[in-house]
Amino acid sequence: MKDILRLCLSIGLVCLGGGAALAFVNAKTEAPRRAAAARTLVDSVKLVLPPETAATVSAPSVDGVDFYAAQDSAGRTIARAAVGSSRIGFGGELKVLVGLSLDNRILGVMVTEHSETPGLGTKATDRKAQKSLWAVLAGKATEDVFPPNAYLDAFTGRPATGFSLGGAGQSQPVQAVSGATISSKAVLDAVNTICRAAQVTEER
Repeated sequence: MKDILRLCLSIGLVCLGGGAALAFVNAKTEAPRRAAAARTLVDSVKLVLPPETAATVSAPSVDGVDFYAAQDSAGRTIARAAVGSSRIGFGGELKVLVGLSLDNRILGVMVTEHSETPGLGTKATDRKAQKSLWAVLAGKATEDVFPPNAYLDAFTGRPATGFSLGGAGQSQPVQAVSGATISSKAVLDAVNTICRAAQVTEER
């Protein structure tokens, strides 16, 4: 009996010590993690905005969608960016960043956070540059900071009024990526969330 109590006590102390250590590490790294995430967001926002963007300023959020105003060197607002999310992805929540022109057309779409299946769901979420072996060996490979993705690029240039998966008979149709239907739907859901929020800001 004493051995069992001793064992339980030992296990309890180990668990308590491990939990305390994890809590300490989490507290110590929380601020750096938030700062790194903020820097990453700032860099990503610039990719979906016009090249003449000199600064981005936080704007009021609408229905869980965070907005950012893009300003030129004279301080004039020239576009907007918005971050929305969806929880229907195969790997859970994903976040999408959308650039919007002043006339509410989509400038660009990119997925900033996701847990989709590599090689399948990522076909609908990732922008990965394709480099030939010869270009790499010859030292001629260039770094594309905004590589193409056929699915994500299907939204570009269209009015932000809502999209649907399906054929040409539907309003603003986009084709799901073969083998990545769930991930495609999640991206579409996040984009539509942003479109609805953008419409609300236009009506105000």
